[in-house]
Amino acid sequence: MRKNNKTNPHCPVNGCRTTAPHAEDPIVKGFIKTFAPPEAMTLWALTAMVELKESICRDLVEKKIFAWHTRLRQPEELYHRILYALFVASEKELHHLLSGDRPNGFAGLYEKVNETVFLGKGLLQVTQPGLTQGTFKPVDILNDGAHVSFRAFMNCIGLSRHPEYLPSPDQYCSHLSRFCDYLNYMHQMFKTGKEKEHVLLGVRNLHRPASDWRTTWSAGS
Repeated sequence: MRKNNKTNPHCPVNGCRTTAPHAEDPIVKGFIKTFAPPEAMTLWALTAMVELKESICRDLVEKKIFAWHTRLRQPEELYHRILYALFVASEKELHHLLSGDRPNGFAGLYEKVNETVFLGKGLLQVTQPGLTQGTFKPVDILNDGAHVSFRAFMNCIGLSRHPEYLPSPDQYCSHLSRFCDYLNYMHQMFKTGKEKEHVLLGVRNLHRPASDWRTTWSAGS
């Protein structure tokens, strides 16, 4: 029989091996002071996202396919990590996140963000048809690029030979611009003193699929 995992008395995150509360670490204390206030967190995230957008989109425009492909996960992880920190994590879970201790992976954060913010309608882990054959999950493409896997090399080789399959710079930059717009929305809301639950409702509406709005409109008409 398997033994039940003992709960770490210092951290509620399952699998964390810290031997003291994260908030007692002087470095983490600095992170808490800098990033824990939602107004500050969203401002720093927005600043970083703008730089990532300009840099990554420039790579795509200049057809630097490997540089572009291997950085695809960065804006996605930044955005979803911020959503987790703001709307999912408890205070002690936020301290764990800020500490950088494991577990701290993108997949686990995304699953909880998808449930709480996107209401289960996120697409990163949904199997989709490939451009020419087979199927894929967007999150696997992001991970392959981030880890500079051989699959990522093959994807880049294929895209260099068939650039018609690359997204248009306008299309991809528009995607990252939405992240900037949403982060700015959150920042402005927190700046004016809105409570998290009110900001969360607004963010959920920003991410609602167009089909949801059509259904709501039809039901109310």
